[in-house]
Amino acid sequence: MNIGVEGARERRNLLERIGSRIPGFRGYLEAELRRDVDKMQRDWLAAQADRGRQALQEQIRDWSRSGNLANLDLASSVDKGLDRLANRIRHADYGSSGFFDPVKIREAELDRLYAFDLALITTVESLADRIEMLPGTAAEPDLRTLLDAVHAADRQFDERATVFEDVTQKGGL
Repeated sequence: MNIGVEGARERRNLLERIGSRIPGFRGYLEAELRRDVDKMQRDWLAAQADRGRQALQEQIRDWSRSGNLANLDLASSVDKGLDRLANRIRHADYGSSGFFDPVKIREAELDRLYAFDLALITTVESLADRIEMLPGTAAEPDLRTLLDAVHAADRQFDERATVFEDVTQKGGL
């Protein structure tokens, strides 16, 4: 995540660069920058889950057209799980605190949250890639493995809430 923040920092316009030299304004600008990068990251990650979901929906259509209806209920469960995961990611708490928030999240705690988010990126990308490589048949073992992976990613995302809670508690000390 620090790479994203650094990249966004380099792309600031002239007015933002001038404002960053004003005492007090710099902290506000940094918080806004982190909030923007966090939102962009979560939107991208949700889009990766959506990419897998779209690929699965195309497969489901192909299986239906070819009369391969045996495991469509299982495929539908995977689809619903991916939808839930994408929406949870999209609407998750921000990885920053506002200027006037009673709890301030410090940079070390943010880095911990960002490291967790990086691991989640790897998980969701891998999941989308696995869906795109599904075979032409709706084989139950493949779909069960995929459903297990979706549930595991969802549980991993549950851990983000725990990490976020821990980070906000430590940040307020």
